[in-house]
Parts: sequence; structure tokens; C-alpha cells
Amino acid sequence: MSDILRELLCVSEKAANIARACRQQEALFQLLIEEKKEGEKNKKFAVDFKTLADVLVQEVIKQNMENKFPGLEKNIFGEESNEFTNDWEINVPQDILGIWVDPIDSTYQYIKGSADIKSNQGIFPCGLQCVTILIGVYDIQTGVPLMGVINQPFVSRDPNTLRWKGQCYWGLSYMGTNMHSLQLTISRRNGSETHTGNTGSEAAFSPSFSAVISTSEKETIKAALSRVCGDRIFGAAGAGYKSLCVVQGLVDIYIFSEDTTFKWDSCAAHAILRAMGGGIVDLKECLERNPETGLDLPQLVYHVENEGAAGVDRWANKGGLIAYRSRKRLETFLSLLVQNLAPAETHT
Repeated sequence: MSDILRELLCVSEKAANIARACRQQEALFQLLIEEKKEGEKNKKFAVDFKTLADVLVQEVIKQNMENKFPGLEKNIFGEESNEFTNDWEINVPQDILGIWVDPIDSTYQYIKGSADIKSNQGIFPCGLQCVTILIGVYDIQTGVPLMGVINQPFVSRDPNTLRWKGQCYWGLSYMGTNMHSLQLTISRRNGSETHTGNTGSEAAFSPSFSAVISTSEKETIKAALSRVCGDRIFGAAGAGYKSLCVVQGLVDIYIFSEDTTFKWDSCAAHAILRAMGGGIVDLKECLERNPETGLDLPQLVYHVENEGAAGVDRWANKGGLIAYRSRKRLETFLSLLVQNLAPAETHT
């Protein structure tokens, strides 16, 4: 296990504890919220907020990584219990690494604090379960994501103490070595290792697809998806959480056509999905490419700013995105999506 990944897992749990502690007292929590300034805001929202927890979490991550790996802190950028059952040691050179941090993804759900939302087939449309802490590590020369940690601080709540428990997911993809936390899921019933989700060849030929989307998704995309996925389309809050739904195997695809997700939203999940044989691609480029030419899928990269953009838009995923676990499934999905988008687009 990479020492850097070990430390990221530890610091993500510290961050989750801060997020949980700040939410514990509602009256105090409301004093810790302020509106973001111009240039910091996501244009998707008329009003965009940050909390003291956002700031604390980001600074804790930076400080811990600086203390453990001096010099790495200059390559940490942001918007603002984990066990290992293997002995692999992977040495990733520190000087090639950059880190994207989203200290509290889905801040609106964090502020709202809804704790009693019911899931739809395991997927929460909103609520504290949609809050994630995202830490993604990438190669500063190529922009390829190498390591990712997604910490979900609010997974289940004790009905007696009202205290929350969380869950952490991680992945590493470096120099041909791929490892991720879902490989370590052990069946208590029979003691054998189980792999959650559909990643094998059987999944590649399953005729039905499922997708998670933003409630603000374009109507043309929704209409095409309804023809491809039927009623297996789920709305959910938070880019990090929607990506996590793909990591968990709850859906095949997370698709978003707008340009209001950012590098800190996607880098962590992208690294985990790469370790699982999947990835996150640019939707616009996928729709424009000719699959018969055999071109590689346009994976998102994390080291280059958008030309001519200002503020947070410099790091926006301008072409939208699709997160997926199976390359074969993605290719089939894209083929169907293009076919079903064509009639709508001829009228635009």
C-alpha cells in the first residue's frame, strides 16, 4: 500500500469527524455558514455557500500531508476506520503528484442536514448521505488520476445516540497495479471474497442500463436516457455521491451534460474507477467521436486549466462527463445514447 494513500485515508477520517462534529449542534452550525464570494461560486446555484467545516477540513488535509510529506503541500489544491488486508508496498514518487480536494461535496445537503431521507434502490436522492469528502491524486505531468479516497461521513445513524457512522472507499491505479477497497469486501456468511457490482463479462452483455443524474439535467438528455434505461434512472444530489453510486455498483452510469462539475468533484472517483477497470470521460467528446475509428475514450485529465476561463471555471469539466465501471458497457451505452439523441438534436 502506498504510504501517501495510507495517509490520505487517515486524514479523510479526521475530516469526516470534523464534518460530523460541526453538524452535531444545529444552532451552533448555523453560525458557521457564509455565502461564497464572486469568482468562488458555482454558476449552477443562484446562491452558493461554504461552511467552517469546508475550511477546517481542507486545512487539516493540507497540514497533515505537509507534516508527513514535506513539499507535497504546494501541489494540494481544493475548492476551498480503514483497515488493509494486504501487504503490497507501492512506492509512488512524491514529486509527480498533485492533489485535488473537495472538503465537503454537496454543501447544500450538508447545511440542510436532512437525516431521514429514504433511499430508492439504495440511492439517496438528497440528505446527509449525499455528502462526501473527496481527495484525488493525479500525475502532474500527464493529468492521469492515480489515487482516490471518497469518505462518506453520514451513512447510518444510531437511533439512540443520534450519532452518525461513515464509510470510506479508496482506489489506486499506478504502473499496471490496480487496487481498490471493494476488492476487500468479505462475505461474513461463507468467508469467501465477493466483488460487488457488475464488472465482469456477464455484465457487459446485459441489455438493460441504469443511470444516476442531476435533477438539473437537460430535458434532451433525460428523454434519451428514458429510451435507453427505461425507469432505471435515479436523481441524486452531489457529484461526488453520484460518482460513488457508480463505484458501489448501484448504477452503470453517472452522466452529466453541464459544465458545472470541477476537477475536485471528479478526480477521487476517477482514480477509484480506473482501479476497477472503468473511468470518467468527457461526454461532449464522446458524442462527437466516431467509434469506428477506434479512438481511445476521452478520459478527463486534471493538470490543465481551461483556456480563457476565469475563477473556478478554469477547472470546470467543460464537456460534461460520464462515469462508468465497465468499458464494454460504456461503449454499448454510448451507441444507444447517440441513436436516441439524434432525433431530438435534429430539431435544435
